[in-house]
Amino acid sequence: MEIQILSPHSNNGFTPIIGERTTELIDRLRSKLDQDEIDNLLAETTDILSHCTNPSKNEAQSITNLAFGYVQSGKTMSFTALSAMANDNGFRIIVYFAGTKNNLLTQTTKRLRKDLINNGANNQFYKLHENPSTDDVQRIKNELQIGTKPAILITVLKHHKYIYTLADIFNSQQVKSILGNSAVLIIDDEADQASLNGYAHKNSEKKNTSEEWEDDDYTTTYSSILRLKASISNHSYIQYTATPQGPLLISMLDLLSPKYHTVLTPGKRYTGGKTFFKDKPELVITIPENEVFNSRKNQLKDCPKTLIEALQIHLMNVALVVRILKRERYLSMMIHADKDQDASQAFHTWTKNLIDLWTEQINSDENDLARIELINSFRKVYPEIIRYYNSPDDIVPTFDEILAQLRDVIFDTNIELIISRTKKQGENREIDWDGYPSHILVGAEMLNRGFTVENLAVTYMPRYSVGKSTADTIQQRCRFFGYKLNYLKSCRVYLPEETIIEYAEYVDHEEEMRGWLKEYSSLEDVEQQLLITPRLNATRKNILSVNTVQTKLNGWRKMNAFQAIDENTRSVKHFIAQTNFVNGKDYGTPDRNHRYVKLPIQKVIEFLSDFKSSNMPDAARKQATIRYMKYLAQKEKKPLQHAYIIQMAYAGDARERAFNKDTMKLKELHTGRSTSGKEVYPGDAKIKFEDSICIQIHKIRLKCESINWGNKVAYTLAIYYPEDFAINYIETESQNEN
Repeated sequence: MEIQILSPHSNNGFTPIIGERTTELIDRLRSKLDQDEIDNLLAETTDILSHCTNPSKNEAQSITNLAFGYVQSGKTMSFTALSAMANDNGFRIIVYFAGTKNNLLTQTTKRLRKDLINNGANNQFYKLHENPSTDDVQRIKNELQIGTKPAILITVLKHHKYIYTLADIFNSQQVKSILGNSAVLIIDDEADQASLNGYAHKNSEKKNTSEEWEDDDYTTTYSSILRLKASISNHSYIQYTATPQGPLLISMLDLLSPKYHTVLTPGKRYTGGKTFFKDKPELVITIPENEVFNSRKNQLKDCPKTLIEALQIHLMNVALVVRILKRERYLSMMIHADKDQDASQAFHTWTKNLIDLWTEQINSDENDLARIELINSFRKVYPEIIRYYNSPDDIVPTFDEILAQLRDVIFDTNIELIISRTKKQGENREIDWDGYPSHILVGAEMLNRGFTVENLAVTYMPRYSVGKSTADTIQQRCRFFGYKLNYLKSCRVYLPEETIIEYAEYVDHEEEMRGWLKEYSSLEDVEQQLLITPRLNATRKNILSVNTVQTKLNGWRKMNAFQAIDENTRSVKHFIAQTNFVNGKDYGTPDRNHRYVKLPIQKVIEFLSDFKSSNMPDAARKQATIRYMKYLAQKEKKPLQHAYIIQMAYAGDARERAFNKDTMKLKELHTGRSTSGKEVYPGDAKIKFEDSICIQIHKIRLKCESINWGNKVAYTLAIYYPEDFAINYIETESQNEN
């Protein structure tokens, strides 16, 4: 049986306008983009925003969506345009998770100041805060009351310390009293990094797994994001990424599951994986196995010959492209050896020593043997420099013409060690791109995802993984992707043979995935395609383990969904109004009489998907239940075709339950067996069916002394998993392992 997931709900008729802020930004972008590229940018931005919460509805709303583009393809421009359009449509605050390193935070803040605030020209329409503290609460409150209604832009490091602080700001009475239910946009750049729960697989594999998700582990960044989301009543969370395997595959086990998606179109001058590994593989050069660096197996004692060659190609490229052809103001080279900082230090030392030696040799007398030997070594590399300058319009300088520029290029080369070991060398180090015609950047994790190496032409990456790489990890090392058509003939990428094969496979995988994302409106369908692809390990593991089913998807499990009361009330009331229930047995009193409906499995999945869970344990239970139902529905033998939803005490008032405001939990949801009345009441736990999963809807009144929580009416759920289902699952998985 093939399970069919229903299409997502409509976006409540929200049609964004293209207003003054968007128009002003687009007018400034016309010098970079042609009309087709502008049309694509506007169409895709409108599509993303149209699936956000409706800012004109002053009520609690939340949604998570995905924007998927190529590496280095202009995602920043996309979310900059999205910010301008969000401003036009009434979003008051825009939060940016700007990466896990300070250099990425600074890079994003500077870009927003330049592109949106326009160096001060638009300061009445935008206000910018970087890593705000609680001392900024009054200032943010004041800005929310300015008559021009500026969008408040908040860039924050993707680190729990700063995100928790931001949640405190939103929870402050000063901000909450002014913001109310006004729309907030959260943009998560590189959303598959750090945001997702890194302990998901660890939790699923625990040998002594507890019966509840409350005892599981959650990464601090993930926890802080959930706290932030819970602090904002009306928000849209947009995940920007070039590697969505994480958000998609983790989606059924995670709170940050996207509901809608938009595939971003790169500009016409973009050169990515398809360019380097399919269309022009000649630009990729193999590093011999004996020169491939590995911190454990092959640390390399001497500077590898291919690094010397790559440095010479870079320097002559600068002479050609910058000095002679004048196509660019500068070119860069990136050396990415290993995540270990000592490795970066070693490669930086080799590089600096070579450049220092060459400055001495090239400055020597013309008859000096060392100078002659150096020039001859460059002469041997010269054919590679001009190899692809073979069209009728190409200017092909002689080696002597390049040599005439080479001395100044060597002297005017900026070498940077980009590591986090010291502030001078690492996170707070700014590159003076325009100050030099030639840059060489050496590093690893600091030069990984999100960091833009400007005008990168030569990449030297002798790094390889011992085991099979995950697709999202290797792709994010591709700083050599980008808008390089102007100097593509001078680009070279040095990689180990195994890495080249992996990248070529990934390109096929990526193109398949983009095709699925364009074809399917449902992310669940795309997820299924990713799960079965035979290509690279798409992302970290996230399947349901036997332990999870045995201990957590067995018997009754109750939820404490009290962080999104208003949204769940609307959702449940809408479901009840649209559903024809069957009355159960009459036990004599309204609080003991219940009704049920037997629904196709996809309908039950849709109901559960729409029920908001803003705490980690409930979110994990909900999404694991969805995955479990999908698994059961797709079994070859006796697939699960239906499940039950039971409305408890449907004719009575909300049933009072003791509530702990500190833990946000009920003392007990179910009532027990009772012999009072005309019929013996078996207790809430007996209101179930054994032939399928059952979901009880409980309408309760919270009993506690808190002014904020006492007497609140809320809906919550209890889920019953028949024991036979768990036994069958465990037996099946055990057979598969054998």
